[in-house]
Amino acid sequence: MTQTKLDNHENPEWVLMAKALRGELSDQEQLEFSAWLNEDEAHTQQWTEALEVWDEVGSEQNLTFQPNADAAWTKFCAKAEFTPETKIIPLIPDESPSYEAPAGEAIERQLFPWNTLYKYAAAFVLAVGLAWIGYLQFNNSSPNAWAQVATAAGERQLIYLPDSSKVTLNENSTLRYQTAFKGKERKVELVGEGFFEVRKNPEKPFIVKSGNAETRVLGTSFNVKALKAESEVSVAVVTGKVALSSLKSEKKVLLTPGFTGFLSANGQLDRKETEKATPATWRSLEFNNTSLKAVADQLEEYFNVSVEVPNQNLQACTFTGTFENPDLKEILSVLEASTDVKISRSEKGTYTLDGAGCR
Repeated sequence: MTQTKLDNHENPEWVLMAKALRGELSDQEQLEFSAWLNEDEAHTQQWTEALEVWDEVGSEQNLTFQPNADAAWTKFCAKAEFTPETKIIPLIPDESPSYEAPAGEAIERQLFPWNTLYKYAAAFVLAVGLAWIGYLQFNNSSPNAWAQVATAAGERQLIYLPDSSKVTLNENSTLRYQTAFKGKERKVELVGEGFFEVRKNPEKPFIVKSGNAETRVLGTSFNVKALKAESEVSVAVVTGKVALSSLKSEKKVLLTPGFTGFLSANGQLDRKETEKATPATWRSLEFNNTSLKAVADQLEEYFNVSVEVPNQNLQACTFTGTFENPDLKEILSVLEASTDVKISRSEKGTYTLDGAGCR
């Protein structure tokens, strides 16, 4: 993927946000960005503001785009309730000596609502900075370039697409997408399973191609399952409306929340009520008074690791907890903190749960 001088930017979080907006995060950057978002609630708020700015600016900047800092500053001043001529805070520190009034000359000072000033100054910097970084990223990406993300057994990954839509990719799955959605449609290709949260854009439908199936949406959240080992493709809707169709015929079925569509190998389309409360149960792990032996079995299956509970007195002990977008280290840490279990990891990667037994 194209790299730019932005990789050495003094505000790396801006670079990550700009690349996320353009869908140009590398596999390593995807992990760094997810970690940064989860690090602090303020980071999530900053990302939310960035998405709002991006929506206002437009996700497709033309090649002649230049950020109009003067216009943005004027707008900023109006919101902060002072005149554009009054330069309060320089964006780049000025090393020139400060002005001192001649003796006997009064300096006119203006009172400002500093909380409001800070809020809009931050928004101003974010808007201009992200727009400019996004512009540079846009110019350095090929219009026909495709990115691909693949997960191994026991691995799941959160991916941000060029339009800021999100895809949670299940294990043993592959997602291909254009680094910039510049046409009349937003197209991606999926092999395996993924949960999509699509940014709404009525003028540009979002299309998922998976085998012989095509899923078309405007803005919604849904789960697509198209495993290599299975001939059937299934699409379960959580919010919004989805049209599932066959690439081999003109058949189509409309899906709404609570319903799942199925496309068989021979092109047969079917629509049924979703059996489970959530169609993407693989995105979470739930334990309800579950024995530690059963917990170990689920962790083995979910993360493709080896987990042992050799002490029979410990196997029957129970554990309760729910984990969204599960992380193995987090689950093991919670287990140790909430029970008398001690967890070790061997050189071969086997996790062992040990202890005296239930309290």
